[in-house]
This record gives sequence, C-alpha cells and structure tokens, in this order.
Amino acid sequence: MKIAFLNLCHAEPTIMSRVASKLTIHPGFSMYIHVDAKSDIEPFKVALEDIPDVFFANERIKLYWGGFNAVRATILLLRQALNNPISHDYFVVLQNLDYPIRSNDYISNFFIEREGTEFIRGCPIARTKDWHYASKYKIYNQRDDDFYLKKRSKQRMYMRYAHMLLKSYKTILSNGIIHENGKEYAVHYGAAQWAITRKLAEYIVDFYDSHPKFNKYMEHVQFPDEKYFHTIVHNSDFKYNCIKYDEPAKRWLVNWRNLHYFEYPREIKVFTEADFKKIMAEDVLFIRKVREGISNSLMDRIDSAVMS
Repeated sequence: MKIAFLNLCHAEPTIMSRVASKLTIHPGFSMYIHVDAKSDIEPFKVALEDIPDVFFANERIKLYWGGFNAVRATILLLRQALNNPISHDYFVVLQNLDYPIRSNDYISNFFIEREGTEFIRGCPIARTKDWHYASKYKIYNQRDDDFYLKKRSKQRMYMRYAHMLLKSYKTILSNGIIHENGKEYAVHYGAAQWAITRKLAEYIVDFYDSHPKFNKYMEHVQFPDEKYFHTIVHNSDFKYNCIKYDEPAKRWLVNWRNLHYFEYPREIKVFTEADFKKIMAEDVLFIRKVREGISNSLMDRIDSAVMS
C-alpha cells in the first residue's frame, strides 16, 4: 500500500520533522508538505533535510484561517503527488499539528483491508432552514488577506463585518445549491482531514480544473476547506464508497470526523500526556492537535506504545 500524506503547515518544524520521520520510515509512505508562504521555509528544510520521501510543494501560497487558499494548497499537493511516478494508492490530508497514534504497519494494513473506501464524510446543509447551517453559505466570507493578522480597532473590525454583510447581497439568497454544466451540487461540510483513493483524487483535481463557477462560489463560503471537497464527493457516485453517506445533518464538526480524533469545546484542544489512555482507546489513526513543549511526553508515550 503506497500512501501519500499531504501536510499543510505553517509552524512547529520540529513536530513536522517528527511526524515525517515516523511515517516515511515505512517503504510505502511519502509526505508532501506545503509551508505557508507567510512562514519562513528554511527551518522546515533544515528539520526535514535528512528524511527520505519528503517532498516540498512546487509552489507556495499564503494561507489564512478560514480562507479558500487552503483548498488551493491542497489541490496543489494532490496534483504533485498524483504526478509522482511512485503511483500512490491513497492520499491522506493532515494539518500541521496532527500526530499518528498507530504504527506504520497498522496504518498500511488499515487501508489494505478497506481498499476502495473513501474516508470523507459529509453533512448535507443545502436548502436548510436552520440558520446555523445556512449562514455557512449565505453570509459572504472573505479571509484570504492580511486583515486578521494584525490587531484592529473595534471600528475597523465593525467596518470589516459591515463590508462582508453588504457583500452578502450576492449570497444571502443562496439555498446552498451550486449550478454548473447542467448539474446541481448541494453543499456539504465536514472535517478538513480526510483520506481518499487515487481515483477520487484524480476526479477532484479534474473537477477543480473544470468547474470555475463552483470554485468561485466556494471562495466565499465559511471555512471552504470544510465544504469544498465534501461537496464534490457527496454529489458524485464516489459517495457510495464513503465510510458513511446520506447522513442526516447534525451539529458540530466533531460529529463528522474521519480518521482523526479531536476535541472542539470552544477551540481545538491541545492534547497532553493526561489524555493518553483516552486517545489510545479511540478507533482512529491520528489525533489533532499536539504542540512542542506541551505534548512532548504524550508523543513519546504514543511512540513507545505503538513500537512495543
């Protein structure tokens, strides 16, 4: 089983090095890394220079929390991995502070035993009357700029929100159905971390290249990387290969996890050694998230457990 791990990162090169070292020691595993263009890439190159089967993105994009550029960067990594002569069987999307909690053999066998399965769930939110869901595509969203990187006065923030509300005249009447090329695509959302087969990866890249109207719509939804891929998959025949499909809508992102365990009370929790037993009892392959100086003992304990 040949697996390409696609990792979007912006910080913590030590953790990136640790994850890459742990995974790529397996002969069938490779890692493709996109370093946010706003970040200095040199510490990553130094940390990863001696690790085999690590490929940096051919192009770098500035990434912003909640922006469409995360989709662009993921497509970039998918395209690069697909073009590699290695011919990967699965493509697994990770993010900067994810950590594997199973051995490489376990991960490889997991995908071998479930070959052909797509690990990308999708919550249907089109045509909803629930504002919690509807606001995700009815309120115009714009995050792909530097505005939120600096502390702004309340007046500037109110002006920004007012601008987005005014822009919402373009989106407020949307029912979450995208029309293009004579087809309808009902918006779905889910976790930004997922794993897909080569056939689906090829389908998604081709879709991105051939659906400019769909892409334009997705540029202004809330958290596009939690909508874009899920909407493509769950409006295609690939949905029948997913771990679950046509699920009823239910709130909160933690209900739509694929192969990751994470907790999201108000923001993503950083796990520590105190969480070890709970984490290892979960039927998942990865956790999100860990941090250098906070999760070191946890990572050490996980590594010791999966190697024993």
